[in-house]
Amino acid sequence: MRKILLLFLIICYKNSFAQINDAFSDGNFTNNPTWIGQDVNLNFIVINEQLRSNNTTTNTNFYIATENSKALGCTWEFNCNLQFATSGANYVDVYLVSNTSDLRATNVNGYFVRIGNTADEIALYRRSGTTATSTKIIDGRDGLVSSTTNNNFKIKVSRTANATFNLERDSTGTGNAYRSEGTVTDNTFTTTSWFGFLVQQSTATFFQKHFFDNIIVQDLVVDVTPPVLNTVIPDSNKITLNFNEAITPAEASNRLNYLINPGNIIPATVNVSGSTVVLSLTNNLNTNTYNISINNIRDLSGNVASTINRNFNYKKPYRAVFNDIVINEIFADPTPPVGLPEVEFIELWNRTAEDIPLNGYQYSDASLTYTFTGDTLKANEYLIICARADTNALKPFGRVLGISPWPSLNNTSDRLSFFNDVGTLINTVSYSDTWYRNTTKRAGGWTLELIDPLSTCKTSQLYTSSINAIGGTPGMQNSIYLSNRTTDALIASAVELRDSITLWVTFNRGLDSLQASFSSNYSINNGVGSPQSVSLLAPDFSQAELKYTTALARNLNYTLTLNNIADCGVSIINNQALAFTYPALLEPKDLVVNEILFNPKPGGVDFVEVYNRSDKILDLKDLYLSNLNTDRDSLINIRPVSAATILAEPGSYWVLSTNPDQIKTAYQTLNPTHFVQMASMPAYNDSEGVVVLLDKNNRRIDQFNYDADMHFELLRDVEGISLERVSANEETNKPGNFKSATATVGYATPAYQNSQTQNNIVTNEELTLSGKSFSPDNDGFEDILTINYKLPNSGFVAKISIFDDKGQLVKKLIENQNVSAEGSFTWDGLNENNNLLQTGIYIVYAEFFDLQANIKKFKKAVALASKLN
Repeated sequence: MRKILLLFLIICYKNSFAQINDAFSDGNFTNNPTWIGQDVNLNFIVINEQLRSNNTTTNTNFYIATENSKALGCTWEFNCNLQFATSGANYVDVYLVSNTSDLRATNVNGYFVRIGNTADEIALYRRSGTTATSTKIIDGRDGLVSSTTNNNFKIKVSRTANATFNLERDSTGTGNAYRSEGTVTDNTFTTTSWFGFLVQQSTATFFQKHFFDNIIVQDLVVDVTPPVLNTVIPDSNKITLNFNEAITPAEASNRLNYLINPGNIIPATVNVSGSTVVLSLTNNLNTNTYNISINNIRDLSGNVASTINRNFNYKKPYRAVFNDIVINEIFADPTPPVGLPEVEFIELWNRTAEDIPLNGYQYSDASLTYTFTGDTLKANEYLIICARADTNALKPFGRVLGISPWPSLNNTSDRLSFFNDVGTLINTVSYSDTWYRNTTKRAGGWTLELIDPLSTCKTSQLYTSSINAIGGTPGMQNSIYLSNRTTDALIASAVELRDSITLWVTFNRGLDSLQASFSSNYSINNGVGSPQSVSLLAPDFSQAELKYTTALARNLNYTLTLNNIADCGVSIINNQALAFTYPALLEPKDLVVNEILFNPKPGGVDFVEVYNRSDKILDLKDLYLSNLNTDRDSLINIRPVSAATILAEPGSYWVLSTNPDQIKTAYQTLNPTHFVQMASMPAYNDSEGVVVLLDKNNRRIDQFNYDADMHFELLRDVEGISLERVSANEETNKPGNFKSATATVGYATPAYQNSQTQNNIVTNEELTLSGKSFSPDNDGFEDILTINYKLPNSGFVAKISIFDDKGQLVKKLIENQNVSAEGSFTWDGLNENNNLLQTGIYIVYAEFFDLQANIKKFKKAVALASKLN
């Protein structure tokens, strides 16, 4: 029973405290409380727990009201969001006090807050009869309701028992950041019957864009807390004090209540408006940390704050120094237009965090100077400068300053300079139309944009044509801004020997052409040292040409070391080493024909493999392939191997073909980088032909006369089987020096040692197994049996069979295959029908024979095992 009584008392207390409390959480405005008005159900609707206008009639007004009897010692609080630009025909009057529910009536007595109107303000009015009697009694700040899409405010009006109004607004809409628009004492009307909203709208642009919520009318809570100083905002000759509530002007206007130190400064005048106090000073402040002492500050409830002491910092207006403001974009040739207006402009960019007053600053070209008056270039702001007559054309792109006289921009070249108010050079650009680096853009319609204001590179490297689709980026960040910066390190990607005294070094991007031109930044070992001269190659400066006085020696590996080389961003090369070789001259028999596939399988291609049998480093760019007209012994179909340098080390194998990828797919490839793709090759007949290696002077380096009869006699089909050289030291065309590649290597050995290469190492004839048992159960352990063999020489044919322990043949593993001198085979435990054999003992029987009737026989036992269940 006591709990019920307590709940009843709480409800009665809240009802007595709050006359109106409606957040529209019930989804309607018909009860708790009840709102009325003419056609109210057509003019208003509750959406998402907010009251929204719903009238779609042009040039009209409509209202909604609810009963209210609080007019003194109370507060009115509500949210209002106008999602349009207010005007003299589009605003909202919120009636705090009204003697009638019909807010459109000819005569109304009361007070209302107007949100919007011509001044775009929030102001308090008194009305005593007709609308013509409406008098503004608190004039809010103009331009406060400035958004074209979202003016969301929390508004609170308090009125003391002695009829003093305080109008406050919170621009965040949260109620946590109220600022006073002013106070006034007016006791014309001290009673009321209604509270409501009157909407004035004109065109369809404003339909259904008025939102209201969180409406509370309640007793004024007695203020017993003295005012608190929130912020101190200093300017050159004034200080603005913002308190947390409105204060009484009488005491706050006394200039002797304020003291600023150091300097014992007393303000010359004091202006009080609501919760804001502005102190005007006789002299300008200097950059310093100050203390302000404030006495006798009283709020509207009479609460007096004790002495307030607050420190604040002040910094004098900033004067630009070199490169603080840069000429960021130049539109010298607007014809023909691409997307920008057909007018000249430049763009200034304040790169600092300081607002810079431009009064007295100067902008000039080679023949004309303009002096700025009264404008400020804000921190990190872009400012478009153009002829005064062209201002409107460029306004859509950002802040524009039209000047007169306008230093006209020359299409091909001009010198532009910018100075501060004491004549110090801040930025200068001597542009040229070569900076566009693009013939089409050079013809007009595109701007020149600054890439990086901090780069130390030459100015010609720091500007280039815009890549924005409309031709430029006035009023915004450049389309190529910091395009020179990257997280990828600056590196020298290649070094090319152009001749015996000239090197070209290629970098992954353009260099600081000044820094990269120092010859001391480059050094070659082997006693060569630094070049006599360094030249950066235009237009992108990503290549350096090094010239030496003494020729480099052939057949040597060199190392070029780079130091202190920078790009136009922030990367520097230090101690990067690049290896290069000055190859030896190609002589006969340095390179020899080592293997040839002249009869490929269908879909395959021919290839010729060459072997460097010398102790030289050779350049395949010096090598050519050809056929031979055997009737006349004349060279035909001469083809260069490579247009670029390819270094062949001693002992290396190189495959020459028009389609290396096809060869790599068809055969085992141990050296995939040793393939050279030729643009075209001489045609090699399937039955016989001649392969000739030439140098660049058509001198014969080697020649191989091949014939299909050189293949192993027992081979039924030689398609896809290459002929391999047995010995690089024997004459190329010595009988028996080329044989068929063996089956064990897949019938070809492109780019690695031939299977038929003569093995001079004498070994015991032997057959070995990878283990005494294996278990082909796909568990990754001993799944396959490997059969290894070693023979005294090549030219043998192999036959390997598997028998069970009863002597029955279960698998023909190898049947009459020619093999190399050493190799291996594998058995996966399957029989002739590809079924897995049962566990048990099996016999591996191998025979090797050659055409001279030499026979080698081996027999080994192995256990085929399986896991126990």
